[in-house]
Amino acid sequence: MGKRRTSGSSARRMAPKPQYGMLWLPVFIFFLMLSGLTVFYVWERIKLREISREIIDLNKTRKLLVEENERLRAQAEELTSYRRIYTLAKQQFGFVELKPKIIYMPVQQKD
Repeated sequence: MGKRRTSGSSARRMAPKPQYGMLWLPVFIFFLMLSGLTVFYVWERIKLREISREIIDLNKTRKLLVEENERLRAQAEELTSYRRIYTLAKQQFGFVELKPKIIYMPVQQKD
């Protein structure tokens, strides 16, 4: 005689599906944290590169300003030298140098 078929779950038992329940939550949090750390790392590298460029530009500007400052100091020293002032006074304003004289002042007596 033939095999008897029974209806329902007793005839053929299927393997139970694994139940993961809330397992997706830690996995989601892990990937979220990983994504956040990656974004932070990339942002940090970009900022570091920008700051490095800014430092290089500021160093170049500083070097130019130091050179200009040295040039201006030398120019100011040259313009305020006594020899130059004496020459300008003689040529442009007709300055005549007087020979030194000794001037005597009478001593005042106290009463």
